[in-house]
Amino acid sequence: MKEDLKSVTIDADLKEYMINNKKILMGFVSGKALREKTNDIPNKPNTRDFMGNVNKYVPEMKKTLRNKPELFLYMNNGIHIIAESYIRNEDGTITVFFKKGQGIFNGIHTENVQETDGKPNSYVILVIYFDVPEEEIVDIIVAKNSSTPTKEISRGEKLERYEWVKKILPDYPIKYKESDKYDLEIATILHIAGIYQVNERTHRFVNKDYRKFQSYLRNKGDVVKKHNDGKLNLERIRYILKDLIDLYLFIRSDEECIVCIKRNLKKTGWIRKGVITDSLMFNILNALNFAVYVPKTLYPCFKKNYDIEHLKDLTKRVFPQIVNQLKIYEDEGLKVSEISREKNIYQEIQNIMLTADLEHNIIPVE
Repeated sequence: MKEDLKSVTIDADLKEYMINNKKILMGFVSGKALREKTNDIPNKPNTRDFMGNVNKYVPEMKKTLRNKPELFLYMNNGIHIIAESYIRNEDGTITVFFKKGQGIFNGIHTENVQETDGKPNSYVILVIYFDVPEEEIVDIIVAKNSSTPTKEISRGEKLERYEWVKKILPDYPIKYKESDKYDLEIATILHIAGIYQVNERTHRFVNKDYRKFQSYLRNKGDVVKKHNDGKLNLERIRYILKDLIDLYLFIRSDEECIVCIKRNLKKTGWIRKGVITDSLMFNILNALNFAVYVPKTLYPCFKKNYDIEHLKDLTKRVFPQIVNQLKIYEDEGLKVSEISREKNIYQEIQNIMLTADLEHNIIPVE
């Protein structure tokens, strides 16, 4: 029923075509008509939200609309929309109906700029597609946005591959697609989850072998794509993921740990944008595998005597020793990438932690 759909009425010169037995409306719309349309056109299918001047093309489009609006038509690729149906009204306008998940899939910046700065003579191409197979929409969107390649994190968002993370971390400011403004990216969450992959045959952590962990650090970019393609099950980390993220956020931003690095190590590579880089943080997180066990369910859990507050305290307490170990390698002339990806520092960090934990818990003999 049309009354169950979102509708947008717009004054546009559009003609109907039948291509492969599917309707397509194609034609032109002015900036004035986009400003005066009823309601906002949904943007659900798009890999990107409107990013304002962060998108380098927005200021250029605004400049064209100010100075030479009649040239906009020739300089722009237009607005492409997926919709459910439409009707022509007696006054010559067109009302387009959208169901959930439909809307603009290419040209969101064009639409927004025309909506705010458009002129009666700043025309733009408008194409509206109907009966698009839902199972093909993600691939169509990625292909359509290939001039500015869609990042893998945005593809995963459209595939709804991050729903399990949203349930575990509902209140965390996570960047789930490239147009989000948050600093903590879903890619980082997945990379941390990937550290604790479990071998189904041996019931052991895949990355406990330092050589495999080094390989993981060098190729961690593959984790997001494999996860989004359904080739890598990271949901098994669900019971300890929140604690790992809390420790990650706590240590990487801890002032004392940051000052310790600045005073003792070369700054390049260990600290970026005021926080400790992942090259060190991922090694620290993997070092904590001594506090985690794998039950028969293959869902990793913390051992009885370890909780996140204890591990935070332990990590912060031994951090100066970790820095001293890194300094030894720096004094040998090694770069950060060589130390974090080629040396066995995660096990060295683990040994430091285990020794400190043991000494801290020894009961003195009277």
